[in-house]
Amino acid sequence: MEGKRIAVIGAGVCGLVSIKSCLEEGLEPVCYELNSELGGVWVYSNELRPNQGSAVYDCLVTNSSKEMTCFSDFPFPRTTPPYLTHRLYLQYLRNYADHFNLHPYINFNCCVKDIRQAKDFAETGQWEITIQQGGTERVEIFDGVMVCSGMFKDARIPTYPGLDQFQGDVLHSNAFRNGSKYKDKTVLVVGGGHSAGDISVDTSRHANQVYLSMRKGTWVIPRTGLGCVPSDMLGNTRFTNLLPMAIRAFLVTTFASLRVNHAKFGLQSEVPFFKGSQMVNDEIGNRIFCGKIKPKPVISEFTKNGVKFEDGSEINNLDAVIFATGYHLGYKFIDNSIIADSHDELELYKYVFPARLKHSTLAVVGCVAILGANVPVYELQARWAARVLAKKAKLPGPTERVFEVRGRRKRLRENHGRCKTYVPPVPIQEDYANEIGVRPNFTKLLVTNPSLAFKCFFGPTYPTSYRLHGPGSWPGAKKAILDAWGNVIYPTKTRDVVKETSPSSITLKMFIIFTFLVIIITLVFT
Repeated sequence: MEGKRIAVIGAGVCGLVSIKSCLEEGLEPVCYELNSELGGVWVYSNELRPNQGSAVYDCLVTNSSKEMTCFSDFPFPRTTPPYLTHRLYLQYLRNYADHFNLHPYINFNCCVKDIRQAKDFAETGQWEITIQQGGTERVEIFDGVMVCSGMFKDARIPTYPGLDQFQGDVLHSNAFRNGSKYKDKTVLVVGGGHSAGDISVDTSRHANQVYLSMRKGTWVIPRTGLGCVPSDMLGNTRFTNLLPMAIRAFLVTTFASLRVNHAKFGLQSEVPFFKGSQMVNDEIGNRIFCGKIKPKPVISEFTKNGVKFEDGSEINNLDAVIFATGYHLGYKFIDNSIIADSHDELELYKYVFPARLKHSTLAVVGCVAILGANVPVYELQARWAARVLAKKAKLPGPTERVFEVRGRRKRLRENHGRCKTYVPPVPIQEDYANEIGVRPNFTKLLVTNPSLAFKCFFGPTYPTSYRLHGPGSWPGAKKAILDAWGNVIYPTKTRDVVKETSPSSITLKMFIIFTFLVIIITLVFT
């Protein structure tokens, strides 16, 4: 193949879609994967692998439903359940790589030691990469780089007085695999996010008692929404994205409170939904209800055999503490001036391109976390980056890019008090789609296919909607959108019933009622 050589670092979700995007744009991808198989974080192992950051645990289930987290031109089979175990998702990634013949472009067991600008970078924009494989090192020159190794590398464990003297087990969630290790023990889980909820629930099935310490509480969102439809299919629509932030926050917190009384269960967040922690979990309320999990406030200090909290309460005879407290940024193979190791210093134009580089020949795919499905965002990042590397799309100059970064930082600090990287899915997807030229054209759709236009605007923002037209369009996109509702229900209907009411009609009626209420609330409060 002739074309620019592009180094793709990592063969997980971001790496696979970057390889495919490069091929679509006539580039020559060369992927380097540290381990012996593709899949990245989705590869389960009993122990942490060398240099591994985030990792899956045995009970992990996707937080986003299959129709919202699939690749845009490779939907899940109809028989796949609405939410997936990590084993099912890893098999999906393998099938994706097989379907698009990505294996020939992946070099396994390769460690990227260093990425730096080539000596003639000012003229060529090329990069010099040092690769270690089988005990030997070599240096190769590339026309561009797509960094797809993931941003979560170094486990973050907060410091507390007395923690170094605590005699029980101390570990981070990346080393947790299942709760059976804690049979009949007393365990403290620290954190208010998805992992903290999963680990607390799983451990509570084995432990004598589990405590959950949170800094400011959390918002618990169930996977199952109205009419037994995945909640992300109801909430992540282009229509709801146009509503004022206050209205959206009101709607989502009302929905969350239908399943869990956050105040009575000791979970209530001290901050609004879009500014605080979220936990996608269907079981934590029941585990609190039966006493197996007890929420606790912030830790003040550890003792040799226990822990004390800021409200004056304490736990004695504590056997283990599991920190589900996130990660530090980790791109150690490249200079901090290009990809910083802190969110406060990170300067990526639209979360993808280093803002100050003269040549936009390096892209970072996957350096943003989404309040919803990550995969569609990462795929759009890869498609956009590949077009820029192929010079089919152009970026503004360094001055404009830095201005965008500074403006975003200012808004984040004003709204959240820090430069967090969690963002809602729909706005960022639409932004990337605009850059690529694949955002659905509703004016055209209303004329040619009003029904499809309605589904794309009022219905879920399916990844497949970004394959309807423009670069990389896919003939199967329309059918995938029309089949999506049925594909969600089909795998759960494994038993015939005497009388059945159409799930789609129930959901449609609920959606109409929901939309009407939204309009009324909007008119009253705005």
